[in-house]
Amino acid sequence: MLQNLFLRVCSKRNRACARPIAGEDSRARSLRQPDGASLEFRPDLVAELTHEHRLLESAFAALAAAHARGDVEACIFRLRTFTNLLRAHLLKENLQMYRYLRQVLAASSGTAERTEALRREMQDIGRSLNAFTNAYLGATWNEARRRALGRDLTEIGQILAQRIETEERALYPLYLEPDRY
Repeated sequence: MLQNLFLRVCSKRNRACARPIAGEDSRARSLRQPDGASLEFRPDLVAELTHEHRLLESAFAALAAAHARGDVEACIFRLRTFTNLLRAHLLKENLQMYRYLRQVLAASSGTAERTEALRREMQDIGRSLNAFTNAYLGATWNEARRRALGRDLTEIGQILAQRIETEERALYPLYLEPDRY
């Protein structure tokens, strides 16, 4: 079920987003999990995730701009857009990046522990962001709600920027072909 959802989200997003860097080798290399499932190394995954970070930053900036203009309808639309991009991105990271790294780094306890800590942090951030978006998308909008969004946007923006920087600096460089570990 989750895989179906992931495929639908990816399909829609891939049609809307620019393709990964041209000329990159997109052939996958497979690893087998203990349960027999295949985990594939995707040479273009880091480029895709980094591109999604730029999309998230842009969507967040559009949300903040709509808020600054006081345009409630645009805020709701931009919040939904941001939420959809974020959920798809988190799902992709969890299913493709973290599962793969858990498998290839199993023998490297220090790196595996750090990667697992990043995954748990990502899940906590995902839960917080879901609570944030649900609070605003499921509520009646008034001036107090609009002001509260402004305060929350500052905090969410800081969390998003820090998380993106951490992933690009500490997590993504760990994603290598299986024979490079």
